Amino acid sequence: MMKFLLIIGAGGFFGAISRFFLSNLFSKWTVLSIPTATFMINVSGSFTLGFIYGANYFSADQMNFLSVGFLASFTTFSTFNYELLQLENGGKCSRFFLYGASMYVACILAAHWGYLFGSS
Repeated sequence: MMKFLLIIGAGGFFGAISRFFLSNLFSKWTVLSIPTATFMINVSGSFTLGFIYGANYFSADQMNFLSVGFLASFTTFSTFNYELLQLENGGKCSRFFLYGASMYVACILAAHWGYLFGSS
């Protein structure tokens, strides 16, 4: 159990640091006043998760490090929802729906494409 926790913790450490770095790097980028950094991070994380599950050549420890550790802390559902609330509270209803719908659709497609790419 301790080995499992250390693997998850190490993955989470690197995932959180990576998200922080990329969020700061891309924080000034916006498209249609939509937070681009969170969008890019979540879509790339979805693609990567699809890829590693589709590839089927990672050990159990590697899967735990990558999926439960790294990608779970790299992608950020809570920040996405906070940004949605900011759009709603700012009276930007059309951007609220555009951002929400595009995030879900893009992440599902990215995971699907990652899976297909990994399994080929």
